[in-house]
Amino acid sequence: MKNNFIKILSNTNFTKVWFSLILSLISAYTLNFILIGKIFNTTQSSVAVGFFLFFYYLPTIILGPFVGVLIDNWNKRSIFTFSNLIQSLIVLFYAPVKEKVWPLYAIVLFYSFCDELFNPSVGASLPAIVKKEQLPLANSLFLFTGQSAIIFGSLVGSLLLKFLGNSILIFIIVSVLLLVAGLISLSLPKEPFRGTKKIKIDLTDLLNISRTLDLSGFLKQLKEGYNFLRNEPKVLFPILLLAGLQILVGMAIIIFPSLSNMLKIDFSDSSFLIIFPAIFGALMGSILIQRKVKKIRKYIFILAGLYFSGIGILSLSIVGFLFSKAIIPSLPILVGLGAAYIFMYVPLQTLIQEHTPFKIRGRVFGFLSTAVTLASALPMLITTTLIDIFGIRLILIILGGGILFLATLARCRYQTVLSINNNNNG
Repeated sequence: MKNNFIKILSNTNFTKVWFSLILSLISAYTLNFILIGKIFNTTQSSVAVGFFLFFYYLPTIILGPFVGVLIDNWNKRSIFTFSNLIQSLIVLFYAPVKEKVWPLYAIVLFYSFCDELFNPSVGASLPAIVKKEQLPLANSLFLFTGQSAIIFGSLVGSLLLKFLGNSILIFIIVSVLLLVAGLISLSLPKEPFRGTKKIKIDLTDLLNISRTLDLSGFLKQLKEGYNFLRNEPKVLFPILLLAGLQILVGMAIIIFPSLSNMLKIDFSDSSFLIIFPAIFGALMGSILIQRKVKKIRKYIFILAGLYFSGIGILSLSIVGFLFSKAIIPSLPILVGLGAAYIFMYVPLQTLIQEHTPFKIRGRVFGFLSTAVTLASALPMLITTTLIDIFGIRLILIILGGGILFLATLARCRYQTVLSINNNNNG
């Protein structure tokens, strides 16, 4: 694995995209941490915070089904560059907003619109810049980047607030980070990130939308993308499973306080006792995948991850009954859940990249980004209500049992879909 890590880091195109992604994600999560705190401190209203999150996710609802066509046709390098540079400017509009809240909603809406092109473009570009055998490692690095950025962005946000208060320097610093990300993207070569350029943009008559955007060609490519997904289970099934994984992650975040209480630990200690074992398990799972990916078929990892997740979640619901200090027997379970997540995420993401043709890759990853984002929002709407009604232990039992049922269904029905050997097809 060490040699593979050195090889992929020696790939200049990969490292530039990776560093651009790191800066972009840290900027986004830093801003979200600061702005959510500002909105709540100003209004003392969870509803106001909910509106902020609604406007943050709204671009996905509006553009999600359509961005893939643009990604396929446009150069990804240009998308990386302009998204970061435009966001760098948008962030500066936060600076003059003091005690007002409503302007923040409009600004975050425009900021989030840029991410709708940037995020799926990153996933779509990976197969063009890394070798096929390096895709699992690249996906692992990008996964850890996304998860770590949440923690690091919140830490950076809290430090900026502590030392700078409400100073406009906070937004200038974030703007500079995005500017650097844009400049890194600008230094990438054009060729590996090229688009198909089948849809021409005519700016001579801006009032004629169908002519300006080649509406008929746009709709034709959109239909082509959805037909591909409908007829290619090796891509559609992994996308649906990834969306399901994101629902699990979203639910885990929502039930975190209740889980801490069930495991009989103080909430102040929960980050160390719950999150770090899961992160350790994810690291171990990633190392195991890198070592065994050429010998063990992907569907074995995926099914193992599903079964481990179901059994682990069911086990968590039981330990509170059997042990006075429930966190002690829960530690190996949490490690196993972290590994199980990696067992599912990395092979699924790799399958999508391997079985999606270049000309349609943007539409597929646009659909994936939409599915994952909407799956992130879903738990916020229903999980807290279900916990209040049924209690966390029953929710864990239902969730664990549902995952085991899905694992059995996947093994019986989709084994031929997921059974891809790296020595042959991938």
